[in-house]
Amino acid sequence: MRLLLFLSIPFLVIGQQTPEKKEQLFIALYTVGKNWDAEKPPNEQTHFKEHSSFLQQLRSDKSIAMGARYGDTGMVIFKAMDLESAKMLINSDIAVQNQLFDVEVHAFAPFYKGCIE
Repeated sequence: MRLLLFLSIPFLVIGQQTPEKKEQLFIALYTVGKNWDAEKPPNEQTHFKEHSSFLQQLRSDKSIAMGARYGDTGMVIFKAMDLESAKMLINSDIAVQNQLFDVEVHAFAPFYKGCIE
């Protein structure tokens, strides 16, 4: 009996290891902020070029799964470890910090995998 207990210890230890945390999907919803100048086109807005560079870097890092616009809202679906780090990432955008855009970040849990390419 003692031998059986002794031999099962490695399996008990392995079974109790914390599973590795996996990246999750989040959605950032962008609307124009208080510093958006309605008289100027987007490419002439202060911090717009930096915003574009920020998103390009996220694409290069393979963090962005998809981006789109609908109506006056822009959306980016991206990967992060948790909601806090997702918010920190999006809020590091200088255009968000300078209120060119207002942004909401939410967990994104698709229930149907589509075929957008």
